[in-house]
Amino acid sequence: MYKYYNQNFDKDDMYFWLCQMARQFESGVVVINPAKGNVIDFVNQVFIRMTDYSESELIGKKLNILHGPLTDVLNEDAIQECIENGLSFTTSSYHYRKDGSTFWNEISILPLKDLDGELQYCLLMMKDVTDAMKVDALLELERNIYYKLENGDPLEYVLGEICNHVEITFRNQCHCTIILIDENRKVTEVYGGSTKTFEMTKYQAFFMGNDSHDFSLSLDRKATFIKNIKSTIYYEQYKHLIDKENIVSLWGQPIFNKEEEVIGFFSIYFEQEMEPQATDYKFIITNVAPIVSLAVKYYNQKNAIHSLAFYDSATGLSNFEGFKSKMTADWEAGMENSYLYIIEPSEYQNIVDLYGRQGGDKILVKIAKRLQNIFAEHKLFIARYTNSAIIIASKLKNSDLQFTQAEIDHLLFEPYCINNKDVFITLKVGTSKVCLETPIDQAIRQADTALSIALKSVGTVIKKFEVEQVESVANEMNVLANIAKGLRKDEFMPMLQPKVDIKTGEINSFEALARWISPELGFVSPALFIPVAENTGNISEIDRAIFKKVLQWQKDRQENNLPMYQVSINISPNHFYHPAFVENVKELIEKYGVEPKYIKFEITESIELDNVMRAKKIINDLMRYGIATSIDDFGVGYSSLSYLQELPFEEIKIDKSFVDNLADPRMHAVIKTIIHLSRNLNMRCVAEGIETEEQHKELLQLGCNSGQGYYYFKPMPLHEVDELLQKKAQIQTQT
Repeated sequence: MYKYYNQNFDKDDMYFWLCQMARQFESGVVVINPAKGNVIDFVNQVFIRMTDYSESELIGKKLNILHGPLTDVLNEDAIQECIENGLSFTTSSYHYRKDGSTFWNEISILPLKDLDGELQYCLLMMKDVTDAMKVDALLELERNIYYKLENGDPLEYVLGEICNHVEITFRNQCHCTIILIDENRKVTEVYGGSTKTFEMTKYQAFFMGNDSHDFSLSLDRKATFIKNIKSTIYYEQYKHLIDKENIVSLWGQPIFNKEEEVIGFFSIYFEQEMEPQATDYKFIITNVAPIVSLAVKYYNQKNAIHSLAFYDSATGLSNFEGFKSKMTADWEAGMENSYLYIIEPSEYQNIVDLYGRQGGDKILVKIAKRLQNIFAEHKLFIARYTNSAIIIASKLKNSDLQFTQAEIDHLLFEPYCINNKDVFITLKVGTSKVCLETPIDQAIRQADTALSIALKSVGTVIKKFEVEQVESVANEMNVLANIAKGLRKDEFMPMLQPKVDIKTGEINSFEALARWISPELGFVSPALFIPVAENTGNISEIDRAIFKKVLQWQKDRQENNLPMYQVSINISPNHFYHPAFVENVKELIEKYGVEPKYIKFEITESIELDNVMRAKKIINDLMRYGIATSIDDFGVGYSSLSYLQELPFEEIKIDKSFVDNLADPRMHAVIKTIIHLSRNLNMRCVAEGIETEEQHKELLQLGCNSGQGYYYFKPMPLHEVDELLQKKAQIQTQT
């Protein structure tokens, strides 16, 4: 509230002063006169340009001149109440210009009173904030789309979210639709609010032209904006449908893929005449259509890699990675008293010898189908475990699904038909119980061990894993009791394993691997101490211990004028997301005087990168400082693609489990896809766990940049790395 205090400063002077001041403002200004019934008494030129009304058309009118069908009545009542009662208020309203176009109007009400508290005028400051609100809405939309894609939501939900956003943005009576087409330019899917209005056949005819469903009549490579469809050639042809659905205006934009091919059409149908403004063109063509294209691309790529990585193409069953993913995602709750079974036909190799790999695939499929028939009333999850075995899990919490000998006999009673030949088999079965004390991965290992014992027997045999879990728990407790002591005594050491240029064989960098040799426990496997350290919060201290030793090694080489190499440090999730992580890293690097470019952080795919915005900030802070980042074990998780393009990783590391199965056509296709993806994103690709010449040659042919594994070098202590590099330098000098 504003009061003026000069007794000689009358109301006319005040009005003159207000008008003079308003003419100087860069925002729209309206002066309301309560004495004249709260009508508009003055407007500046900015407001005139904002609304397209002339001064004479505005003076003497009330603010409702800006109202339209979709203006929020309650909000406008609140504005009017504040004007009448001389109250300050700031809000945003959906207003209409003279030509019927709309805009978001940010309004600030400043009441002006005299010394007696009597309201003299209301000064209304106004600003067109349409662009800002659309930008905010688009950012929120992008966040929602990324979240839905990462969550694995159906494409229908993802594209429906985009359509809902557009309909809310325009606040008009309209329908938003996304039509997808195949390579033959035929409609495959229709998404959005209009799908409730139009049948697919009507879509085909109305939007594509005639019964031929040919796009040539209406879908070109340019945006379409029709103010009144009744004035076009389409009206006579589709008069009944247009009138029935009350379609007046049509806006549309083709959707393109990376190759600039049309993959669909994004359109909005209004029930009143709508002529787009410049901001509308930008909103549809520049903002919304690319989001649709990106969503479709991510969804398709994610499904393709998921299918390649988690399903066995030969049998149609889930593969082992798919089995673990399913178990972890859907079966984690309530796993007490459920069971795993790994089943292998004893005659598998003989069947392959007689009928080829396809015969081996068929026998596994037939076994899986018989199991499903036997236990039709129970929920089973069956997957291909290895070339010769399948793995089964039951979610039941009772013993109903435990195999008995009678059930095994029933399973084998009828011969299996392979290539029109009857084949009789025996089965070897290893089983383990899944419970709180025995998580899924451990239960799988136990069932596998039991299968190895069963394979040594004759006939159909079931072996249950019998080793007590106390032994495993005791080992973990021993590790837990000695970790803190090991940190105090500086027992954790880095072993460096070279990363090699696959083409030249030259070492281009190293990875630091944490190793622990305890005086009490001896050599402790990282697979044992790292999970314990993560669970107890000690992992960050181990990370830092390894990091310091690597920096000291680099500092020593730098001071001795020896060639410098980049070293990758593995960072745990807890350490990565620590609020002071980046600052602590900078402090250590500056303390040792090593250039940041010689450090790279490897971030495992299980690091909860669903928090994209937070991870992106950390990675960008590191990158600005000069530290590169790498995504480790790529392909093992499920949500990689949805953040790969968003996060500025320099390097992708293909997990060893993929390289181990490189000879498998399915896994070969997965690795080829990942290498191609890294190339498209301008990222280096490193394959881990290369152990054979065959793997080396195949990865070279696929175009992988770097390799790491025992085929090239084993992990080495720092002094052995120095000796290796010195020998290589001497050889180069001699040559």
